[in-house]
Amino acid sequence: MLRRLFDRIAHAEAAPPWTVWNAISALVAAFMSVLLGTSVTLVITRSNGQLTALLGWSIAAALIIAFILFTRRKPQEREALRLNIWQYTPASPSKTGKAITPRDENVVPPLANLFFLLLVGVGLAVTLDVITGRVTGLFLPEPELLRPYQDYALNVPISGVTWLLAVVFMIVLQPIAEGLVFQGMLLPTLRQSVGPWPGYLISAALYGLFHLMAYSQPPGDFAATWYGLIAPFFAGLIYGAVRLYTGSTRAAMLAHAAFGLFAVLKLLTLVG
Repeated sequence: MLRRLFDRIAHAEAAPPWTVWNAISALVAAFMSVLLGTSVTLVITRSNGQLTALLGWSIAAALIIAFILFTRRKPQEREALRLNIWQYTPASPSKTGKAITPRDENVVPPLANLFFLLLVGVGLAVTLDVITGRVTGLFLPEPELLRPYQDYALNVPISGVTWLLAVVFMIVLQPIAEGLVFQGMLLPTLRQSVGPWPGYLISAALYGLFHLMAYSQPPGDFAATWYGLIAPFFAGLIYGAVRLYTGSTRAAMLAHAAFGLFAVLKLLTLVG
């Protein structure tokens, strides 16, 4: 399995039907959407409560999804986004070094894929969380869920609306929005532009940097760096690997949704 994964990382797919600047524009639009969503929410709620950040990020995620789907409307662009579920197994790379071409072999049933990806995603989320706890000496929720946890520590109960929004954002909106930008557009573009392995690593680094800039971080320099940048970088490597191994951006979204599910369950454990 690992040998096949490394083989697929080492050989780029066919070039996507958009430019590097289109991919960078999607990343810039994603960050601007976060700024817009949080600003609008602050104006509407006139406060900075536990619900404010989650609502703002949810609005931002919806804007990102709308932007990508609106700007990438052509059939070949939708195909290049790879919104299928493990539709094909990529062929072995040719000796000439040309791009991998799809072939319909060893197709796994979609329902089996769904449970497999969720199971693997939760397992990897637990593994990364254990490593995070060992390295930082802290047992904290994900940065996106830090504010409700801080309120709970101050004896402010977490509202039902906050829980609902946490589930919707962490398991649905965030995986789709970030999957479209990073695994759908940036990953294949960078792999074509700077090389398969550098593009894979750079896309994960940009994913980590985006999280550092967009979401709340725990106090402390090292903890903030780990939770805000390093852990998301490893998560970006995982989502990118799923995208390349399966040939499906939607599969990467499912793995991301499994991470979000674990994050919600972890917060429930912390406050329970």
